[in-house]
Amino acid sequence: MRLKLIVQISLITGIVLLFTSALFGYFNISTLKRAFLQSAVSDLDHLGETIFRAVFHQMLKNDRDAIQVTIGEVGEGKGIERIRILNRDGIVAFSTQKSEIGTNLDRKQAPACMACHNNENSLEKSQENPCPLPQSRRFTDSNGKEVLGLTRPIYNEKTCWTGACHAHSRDTLFLGILDITISADPMLLMIRNYRNNTIIQIIFLILSISLCLTLLTKKLIIQPVHTLLKHTRAVGKGDWSLVKSVPGDELGELAEAFNDMTGKLKKNQEEMDAWASTLETRVEKRTRKIKEMQSFLVRSEKLASLGELVAGIAHELNNPLTGIMIHASLISEDPHLDDSLVEDCQTVIHEASRCSKIVKELLDFARVTDPQKEMQPVSKVIDRTTTLVEHHVDFRDTEIIKKYDPDLPEILMDASQVEQVLINMMINASQAMQQGGKLTIRTGVNASRKHIYIKITDTGCGIPEENIEKLFDPFFSTKGHKGTGLGLSVSYGIIRSHGGDIEVESKLGKGTTFTITLPI
Repeated sequence: MRLKLIVQISLITGIVLLFTSALFGYFNISTLKRAFLQSAVSDLDHLGETIFRAVFHQMLKNDRDAIQVTIGEVGEGKGIERIRILNRDGIVAFSTQKSEIGTNLDRKQAPACMACHNNENSLEKSQENPCPLPQSRRFTDSNGKEVLGLTRPIYNEKTCWTGACHAHSRDTLFLGILDITISADPMLLMIRNYRNNTIIQIIFLILSISLCLTLLTKKLIIQPVHTLLKHTRAVGKGDWSLVKSVPGDELGELAEAFNDMTGKLKKNQEEMDAWASTLETRVEKRTRKIKEMQSFLVRSEKLASLGELVAGIAHELNNPLTGIMIHASLISEDPHLDDSLVEDCQTVIHEASRCSKIVKELLDFARVTDPQKEMQPVSKVIDRTTTLVEHHVDFRDTEIIKKYDPDLPEILMDASQVEQVLINMMINASQAMQQGGKLTIRTGVNASRKHIYIKITDTGCGIPEENIEKLFDPFFSTKGHKGTGLGLSVSYGIIRSHGGDIEVESKLGKGTTFTITLPI
């Protein structure tokens, strides 16, 4: 099972603190233990010196009872286990434990003798190199109690071998040994108390430091990491909210980097969503453009083929029609012609004229003429066109309304060709308003500021929806035998040669709007 980060940090911190604290406590307690032992030995040495000075004069007088009393009184002191004086032969001469007075100690086993007799049988063998006394020692007595002992030599001073009470040989080095044993319990108790206090302090220190480090780690590391983790999971679910609480350290820099990344991901996602939401519209628009282009190509191919065909036919028909019209005119003017045939001749002349007009339109349709473009104001071209058509018989009940954009720029165009287009549009509009109506002409600039537009709106009968796509096809007409169906085709070709386009909007019974766009 994977441990959490805070648990791992707490465990590692606790182990390091425990190890260092235990090492510190061990050296500290060992140092204090040595210090306590040295202090106790020093106190014991001072006690031995005090006792020696207390019985020194009594030993000079050889007052054995007084010596015993003094040792007994001093031995009543707190912590003193035993005080005794041994002669040079190892026999106990004086002792706080009167039962051992006169006993001879085993020099190999007795703690008081082992310091100097560990490898020797007697002190006499090393008179010239005596044992380095006084000697302190720590041992366990016969009762199993831990004690401290001090062995202090009693030297044969001059006052001893010249005394009146008894005399010692001048060559004798040692007269005896003062052996003091005190309880080690007070020292051990102090050591135990200090050790326990140290352990408690170490435990408290470890807990305090661990708690502080845990809280700081949680606040400075764990919480920011959890925030970043939560933020990462939220981003994975599509939530683009930013990290709000950002500390000012390396984790803060990481959070800022996360915010920057989230912002960029959000922007990319929004762009993708926007693209996806408009994809269908884009596809439809592109499909419409492709269809328009295909329609234009088909129409162009159709126009090119028809142009070649029509040009040939028109030339072949033009000469016979001219002959028919001339001879029909001559016959109609002959005075010998029967009056009943004059009307028939006029009918032949009229129909031949109409055929001639159709042939002329066919030749105009088939003829490819490059536009002669100049910078012209559109309003001026429109005004010339309306002046030409407003006296036409079809405009007797039609009101022409002009709404020009005053800021409309001049454009590069062939004015005569554009006039031809406008004449076709206006005459078609007037013919759609048999009972009269309004013809509105508007000009302006589109939103992209790259094209100007001319809108020609009538209040006529409108065009059925199924016929709108066929309006610009050659020879398509809704006027029956009265029209050739070439006017709008020629107009469309002229506008396309100018880099523009023609669009149609119509509703039955309400009217039609032709929108001509030309590039600025």
